Amino acid sequence: MKKSVSLKILLLLTVFLGLASCGDDNVYYTIQNSDEKLCGSTWVEEFQTTNDDNVEVICNHQLKFAKSKSGNDGQEVWEYYRSGETRPYETVSKRFSWSWLDSNMEGLELNYGGGEITYFDNVWVRENYLSGMLDGVNVTSRRK
Repeated sequence: MKKSVSLKILLLLTVFLGLASCGDDNVYYTIQNSDEKLCGSTWVEEFQTTNDDNVEVICNHQLKFAKSKSGNDGQEVWEYYRSGETRPYETVSKRFSWSWLDSNMEGLELNYGGGEITYFDNVWVRENYLSGMLDGVNVTSRRK
């Protein structure tokens, strides 16, 4: 009888320890932004807006990020097209330096100089798109 109880306890312990040792064998990948994902591409978003004459136009908004030994540089370009035209009637371009706001790489500071700073919050850089809140405006750009 004692052997039967001992055998049951030993069997129960074996089953318990066997189940307790089952770990999570899944591999988790961290999807994190990086300089490599951000740089070396032109990120493009198109949207409709109205110009100073209250005429609807198409705006092609571009962001370009680069990293070099001398620092982090970038360029922001706006190309404005009238309906049916293939060449922009106006192009505006601004250069900036950029830096990540924190170690999580989820926010960018774009410094245009002269005290003009813009924030790009909740940044997501993926294989073919860049998204976030650029100075309070939702932006989703595709890789060009």
